[in-house]
Amino acid sequence: MKNRLCVWGVRCFYKLIAQRLHWRLPGARTIRGWCAHTICADVQLPVTINARVGLPRSLRMGSYAGIGQGTQFLGLGCVSLGAHLTMGPDCLFITGDHPVPRSGGNFRDHAPVHADIVVEEDVFLGARVTVLPGVTIGRGAAVGAGSVVTKDVPAEVVVAGNPARVIRARTK
Repeated sequence: MKNRLCVWGVRCFYKLIAQRLHWRLPGARTIRGWCAHTICADVQLPVTINARVGLPRSLRMGSYAGIGQGTQFLGLGCVSLGAHLTMGPDCLFITGDHPVPRSGGNFRDHAPVHADIVVEEDVFLGARVTVLPGVTIGRGAAVGAGSVVTKDVPAEVVVAGNPARVIRARTK
């Protein structure tokens, strides 16, 4: 188990300094990757983490995965990012949701629900993609920019839109 004081110190360093390092600064991505390896549940180095990315403790990343600039992780669920992931800027991963009660019911009477997100190996996510709770994006899939992924995405397909729909299969 990781030393709590060390993890706390690295988390502070990341939030105050590393998260804001300019991309042109030599070693900035390497420093952010090392911080992620220390802070998060399971990060296999090397990884690429661009600026302005908040790192949740439950994040899991495969080697050579990349997180785009300004990407956010919201909710208490786990996000697993597979190896060789390519991601555009400002993506949003939401692992929490709130059930909508029937007519006459109160929202306060229903607890929020958290579901994990899984992005498998060799996936491409365009800029500003939103992935909702409980979604699995299959190996080799491509998600178009600005898409909202509400359901599982099969392997080796291209999806786009709001909600994301299969556009075509990837061919060799």
